[in-house]
Amino acid sequence: MGDSNANEHGGQRRRDILERSAAFCDRCLQVALCLQGNGVCWEISRQLTQSSGSIGANVEEAQATTTKGDFAYRLSVGLREARETRFWLRRIVNNALLKPERLTDIVQESEELVAILTTIVKNARESE
Repeated sequence: MGDSNANEHGGQRRRDILERSAAFCDRCLQVALCLQGNGVCWEISRQLTQSSGSIGANVEEAQATTTKGDFAYRLSVGLREARETRFWLRRIVNNALLKPERLTDIVQESEELVAILTTIVKNARESE
């Protein structure tokens, strides 16, 4: 019975990071849509869209891995993409491409995703 609760809890955490990374991607897509149509904004929009989408895609792919090593690898790729996404969000803020107050929550979410994925990757590697 104790194992069942642990599996349910772990399963809930998996659903949480899956849903959270997908919702984060959706929010980044909305940010990208708001950027003005010049070359710089187009490039930042493209980078933001690619990196934020890759977070969720790698978290999703990690669920289908067959070894702990593959799981850790997939999530480490997602972590790198989360860091890149955080970088592009900071560029938008630092260059006032959108009003900073519009980005406060999404920048905070990027920080939290980096922290969560760092912990998951660390724990996965330790349990190999």
